[in-house]
Amino acid sequence: MQARGDGRWTTVGNLDGATRWRVDSAGLVQTEGAAWSLDWWIGAEDRWHVPAQEAAVRQELLGNAPVVITRVKVPSGDAVQRVYAARDAVGQEALVVEITNNSTVPFAVALAVRPYAVDGPGRVDRIELANSVVRVDGQAVLSLSRSPGRMAMSTGVGGDSAAVVFAGDATVVAPSHTRCEQGLAQGAWLFPLAHTASLRVVLLVGEAPVDFDALPDAENVAKGWGVHTRAGARFEVPERRVREAVLASTRFLLLGPVGPFEATALDLAGFADDARRALLQDPIRLVERGGDAVAALAALGQHWALTRDAAFAKEATQLVAALVPRLPKGAGAVPTAVLLDAAGLLTDAGEDRAGKDMRALALQVGGPDEPRVDDLTERLAEASSTWTWAGVHSGHDLAAHAALVTLVRARLIQEVPGGLALSTGIPEAWLGQGWEVHDAPTGVGRLSYAIRWHGDRPALLWELEPHVGLDPVRLTTPTLDAAWFSTERSGEALLAPVPVPARPARKRGLSIPVVIEPMPRREPQ
Repeated sequence: MQARGDGRWTTVGNLDGATRWRVDSAGLVQTEGAAWSLDWWIGAEDRWHVPAQEAAVRQELLGNAPVVITRVKVPSGDAVQRVYAARDAVGQEALVVEITNNSTVPFAVALAVRPYAVDGPGRVDRIELANSVVRVDGQAVLSLSRSPGRMAMSTGVGGDSAAVVFAGDATVVAPSHTRCEQGLAQGAWLFPLAHTASLRVVLLVGEAPVDFDALPDAENVAKGWGVHTRAGARFEVPERRVREAVLASTRFLLLGPVGPFEATALDLAGFADDARRALLQDPIRLVERGGDAVAALAALGQHWALTRDAAFAKEATQLVAALVPRLPKGAGAVPTAVLLDAAGLLTDAGEDRAGKDMRALALQVGGPDEPRVDDLTERLAEASSTWTWAGVHSGHDLAAHAALVTLVRARLIQEVPGGLALSTGIPEAWLGQGWEVHDAPTGVGRLSYAIRWHGDRPALLWELEPHVGLDPVRLTTPTLDAAWFSTERSGEALLAPVPVPARPARKRGLSIPVVIEPMPRREPQ
């Protein structure tokens, strides 16, 4: 099989489902772990258009959610594919693949099952179609919403199914199955599609049928993701691409599966329950990741520091005890902050002696945190339109998503001894524009704040819900006004003047001000 696209894959799935699917940069779809893929081709008035070979292919996420839209240019318009995971009315999980004719004339759509895997050549021994269900090696994998007009079955040895379709040799009546001992069985099914019409098929999970009429559309799935992620923190910054990156990356992290570093990012994004599950669902694996012992201990300690969850502390005690012997030896090998957070976790779990020993260890061998490399601009520049990165194995971009969320949060909030430093990593381009943070968990409590401008003077509005026993907390803004500080839980202050870069006047269009909502959106518990 030929190489596909640029090697980038976007993950889609349901939050509470175990199945994940991958979509490549040309719209080829694969169930994670499967040895076959679903491809698509467009028979337009001029020729057959193969997305993997076309230059005019554009891809995006709908609403920054795991809903992948791929557009292929054809004469007088586009062929538009939407791929997203959903559930029907009875909860049956499936992947929806929907193709719409957004051109002014009819065209044909070919859907092809072929032996291609994410990590290389796949294998398909047998394909069969019966009652609008396609089976691969005996397993129901694809359900068609209507019968195809033509079809082409191939063993791959005697001829590729693509060649049959492109030559116009697909038949109205064809064998319902094909078999290949070399594992190269292929099948393609053709459907006419009128102007503005859509074709919907679903990739199945198990043998249970899916109710096509009960499946939500792509827009409602994207809206559902928006509703779900409102439960987390919100970072509203002037750069649209940064905002979109944080939203999309957070949603991909929620799909998981995540390790300690990714769980840390989920915690910072305000999804403590998801981070907790990730840290405790597989304790053996967490401990056995020998090279990540520091990251695992840091993730456990940070989760406790952000939530002060005593029940979590008790469950994590044995994990902490198992990780300590695996930590690198020598002075400065483990950041002091990591050891102190672990000490706090142990103490909160009732392990006073262990907590005291951990504090002593922090004083003896603890070192400074490694300096953070803020490569956010570079990461954004290298990301695809669906937030994937070249060279990442099998599209597993979760570490990149975690790093991106962590970097943006660090620009807005920094944990410092005795309190928080706000807006320390603000780029010059943001000056003169508003930004805001809502419901951000920190080591001293939950913080919301906003910056707005009066000429060259930034105004800070804030509200902090400190953890019990941590009042007062010192807030500073060293980048905007090095002299300002406050220990009040809430308030507003007009900071010192800041040089604001001149910007060219807008010639047309509307300038919509940032809406400042400094109060937390979450109701008190």
